[in-house]
Amino acid sequence: MFRRVDIKSSMDDIRRTLRIPLNPWNRSFYAFPATAHYCPVCYLGPCLGIGLGRALGLPPLAMLYLGREANLFVWILMGFFALRSAPVIARPLLLLLLMPMSLYLAASVSGDPFTIGLAVLFTSLVCKYFQRTSPIGRKAMILLAIVSIFLSLSKYAYTPVLGLLLLIPARNFGGPGRFAMKLALLGALDVMALFIWTSSSAASLDTRLKATNDVSAPIQLQWLEQHPGRVPGLILDTFRIDGWLYLQSYVGVIGSFDEPLPGPVIVGYLMLLLVACWSSNPDLPLPSPGYAAIIILPIVTFSCLTIAFLEYLYWSPPGLFFIDGLNGRYLIPLTPAMFVLLCSAFRRLPPQLRLKASQRASNAAAAAISVCVCAYFLGMVWMRYYG
Repeated sequence: MFRRVDIKSSMDDIRRTLRIPLNPWNRSFYAFPATAHYCPVCYLGPCLGIGLGRALGLPPLAMLYLGREANLFVWILMGFFALRSAPVIARPLLLLLLMPMSLYLAASVSGDPFTIGLAVLFTSLVCKYFQRTSPIGRKAMILLAIVSIFLSLSKYAYTPVLGLLLLIPARNFGGPGRFAMKLALLGALDVMALFIWTSSSAASLDTRLKATNDVSAPIQLQWLEQHPGRVPGLILDTFRIDGWLYLQSYVGVIGSFDEPLPGPVIVGYLMLLLVACWSSNPDLPLPSPGYAAIIILPIVTFSCLTIAFLEYLYWSPPGLFFIDGLNGRYLIPLTPAMFVLLCSAFRRLPPQLRLKASQRASNAAAAAISVCVCAYFLGMVWMRYYG
């Protein structure tokens, strides 16, 4: 449900706030349990900008802006390498990276942009190594390990994305034996990193993600154990109540559920993502749709159920008939994997149903539409907060 609060800013307000100096000795602790469980790696971008601001002696607001710009720069950098690594899904990937919700997050100090960027980059690396004819070497393994560990630490629910490595033929790892060994090594490194972080931070964390007294994870878990048959209805009621909200918060919403894009723009952009997959380059190799479905659908389903379970456990009051706290942006890191499946499936369509278009013209159209949508969204942001 959207909560519009008509509070606007102005250049005078910004200039006046920029005169407030940083007083690092006057500080107090603010409990914010919703993000206390996150590993600091997902805030690498904002920390770089804020650290630079502190070194330059800038005021707090300027440090905030630097943190946003650094986050956006890291996002752009990861997106660039992702597009270079996976030309087979580059067109829908570009549209995803330029989607209003993605850019809105990227220009914030949230930990979501780094998480999304890592998921996009990891999926792109899987596509890149799927196309290789020579064995994957040490540098590639180190890169996969770094990206997968950072992704797992950023948001635990996306750890199953590591299973996308099963899409890569075993011969690209040097044979079945080396493939099993390297996959086990990557999995062990991820589990070890997660264990180190959770064991070192669990004692100091609040068990409630929502700072209200009506949420209790132990009581909620007890209720689920006593009413397992209510789970299917719980999921159905959740989508019945907030299904459209999830689509809005996936494509583009200003602020914290403050103002969404219009319905036609939401539906149109989702259709555009499908068309981009439909028009993917048929000359670049992809896994067969059947095998891709066997790998990708369980990964996406398990991650979605994990997110829903955690939101219900730590955000929803015990026994609530729907899952509170879910957000469409949580699906963005899982979307590149679905692009692989959709692009592969569209290739199996009958010739008369395949979309025949110039790759260059399709790229230009996708870029032009993205720019128009982003310009419209920027206008919405300006009118909402400054106009």
